Amino acid sequence: MRAPKDLLDPRHYQAVLRPPLEAETLPAWCYTSPAWYAREVERLFLRSWTLIGRTDRVPEPGDYVAVDYAGAAIVAVRGRDGQVRAFANACRHRGARLLDGEGNCKLAIKCPYHSWIYGLDGALQGCDGMEDTRDFDRARYGLRPVRLETWGGFMFVNCSDAAPPLKTWLGEIHDMILPYAPEDLVCTRRKSFDLACNWKLYVENFNDLGHIPTVHKASLGKLREKYDSPCTFTHYECAQGFTAWTPHAGTRTLLDGIDGPKGFDPIPGLPEANRKGSLYPTIFPHACFGFCIDSAWSLEIYPQGPERMRLVVSSLFHKDAVARPDFEDVAQRYYARMDVAVPEDNAINELTQRGLAARDTTPGRIGKEETAVNALNRWWVRRTLGLDEGGSAHGRAA
Repeated sequence: MRAPKDLLDPRHYQAVLRPPLEAETLPAWCYTSPAWYAREVERLFLRSWTLIGRTDRVPEPGDYVAVDYAGAAIVAVRGRDGQVRAFANACRHRGARLLDGEGNCKLAIKCPYHSWIYGLDGALQGCDGMEDTRDFDRARYGLRPVRLETWGGFMFVNCSDAAPPLKTWLGEIHDMILPYAPEDLVCTRRKSFDLACNWKLYVENFNDLGHIPTVHKASLGKLREKYDSPCTFTHYECAQGFTAWTPHAGTRTLLDGIDGPKGFDPIPGLPEANRKGSLYPTIFPHACFGFCIDSAWSLEIYPQGPERMRLVVSSLFHKDAVARPDFEDVAQRYYARMDVAVPEDNAINELTQRGLAARDTTPGRIGKEETAVNALNRWWVRRTLGLDEGGSAHGRAA
């Protein structure tokens, strides 16, 4: 479906903004158009809090991680004072990229082009060849800072100085995650995937209950058939996101559920009410989580263009479980679940992208197990078009 020349005209999206069971899906161009994607980058990703993993990725001074998404290149580094800071990943001299991947840069960041040297706090420490440059003030040419805030051991960055604090952004989701002791979780594995699909498809898929019996028929679908009662979904108006709660017995993080080999004990101190199912928060625009009785996992969904994205899947366990001598053996059972389910989701999202790119694709309708998808669509449309500068997605999904 070709994008109209006036694709930012709100009239094209009135059907998306209807109540869930009266609404249509997003037009196909929202997943393929470079112009729409450019607007998303400006309105969503450069103004929102973006998850970049756990603080345990950078445990020691000089440890760093480089992250690229939506045209932004950011590096987070732990300083000598123990504080984690984020900077634009570009030298202030001629713009060369400073760091790739993750590692330790010792006590300074050195540009690979002309050897400008920056402290771990971003201050410019060395700049050979600038002695004769008129009115050159070294203090003005430190690395450009990027906002970084942490919560529950998770690191978030934001390219906008005008965005609210992270805790305000999280809203009620903050309190819903607290029972799972997020500060005590340890990331034991991260796996990355580069996919040929629009980033929104993966966020939608995470919140789409209806695909499980088909896409995950041989894996998660069996667990749902045996143990689940109907899923309830609540949309929180004051938070930049929402949560889904799935009642079930046992754990949803093992393929064998409660019938297979025993996994880890429940997270210490987890209230009884939280032991009766799993919590699935989505923090707009791109971060998805699964908090279960014995572990957790997260999805970092990074746009790399209108039809490309990078997925990072992290497995999280309580520090007491990680300290067990048999941790690695037991953890393999949890990894096995992700190693089956994630490729299934990857394949269906790439297949969906191919369909959306076809010339004659038109919007569809929303079913009862896709109300969360409509909530996402409404939030994206309102933010991208500037219809709701406050950012709240109004109303409660059915």
